[in-house]
Amino acid sequence: MTEPPVTATERVLAAIWSEVLEVSQVSVEDNFFDLGGHSVLLHMVQDRIGRELGKNPPLVELFTYPTVRALARRLAGGARAGAGGSSGAGRAAGGARPRLHGGRVRRTRPVPDERGGPRE
Repeated sequence: MTEPPVTATERVLAAIWSEVLEVSQVSVEDNFFDLGGHSVLLHMVQDRIGRELGKNPPLVELFTYPTVRALARRLAGGARAGAGGSSGAGRAAGGARPRLHGGRVRRTRPVPDERGGPRE
């Protein structure tokens, strides 16, 4: 059983997904990627959201909130927790990610030199 869109934002998003994915009906709980969506189509969705809703969500949010309901809540300013599995847990004050290893990357394998051999 499909759950139809209720809010105006859900209706607009469902219509966008329906057209971009070329499916006749989209439930608010359908996952964009399960319906055949992929990154190129997500760019089209992002563009349409900007034109039709006047909002410009970062592409990463479209990956993070893959259902109409979750994305509609996010666009309405809803909390991140529970919407797409990104609760922000483990973040430093101000929402920044904590720095690991003093900002340096630790390598576990030697980096090859320009000839392909290990650096000495």
